[in-house]
Amino acid sequence: MKQDYYRKIERYLYHLYEPEVLVEDVRQYYIDRMNLSPSAWLRGSSNTLENQIVKMMDSKQLKEIQEWVEFLKNLLTFLKQEKPRFYGFIRLKYIRKRTDEDIKSVMQLDTKAFRELKKEVIECIYIKAILEGLIKEG
Repeated sequence: MKQDYYRKIERYLYHLYEPEVLVEDVRQYYIDRMNLSPSAWLRGSSNTLENQIVKMMDSKQLKEIQEWVEFLKNLLTFLKQEKPRFYGFIRLKYIRKRTDEDIKSVMQLDTKAFRELKKEVIECIYIKAILEGLIKEG
């Protein structure tokens, strides 16, 4: 698994129940690229407010956020039934945002087992995302 996918999955998990944080990042990206000067408007520059709003509304990033949030919520429902240990880890680490030491204590894990469980959880999500078509392998 590529490191960027690992980070992406973790980021979506951390913001699963607050996707507006991710959406705000996308909005800020487009706002930062606006050129609001009168001379740019007169020249017909493509970075006008209207053009940036249109780009943002059609943004692949916003659609991706929606797809990932829906996918992860469905996956959590599945994991709660089929793999309660994975679900418990995700709930503690990413939803409740507990420290690693708290999680080790609650789940009775040592450092090595904690790292292995975290890796297994992310790999499980990665494989399911590939199967759902959210990640293109290749």
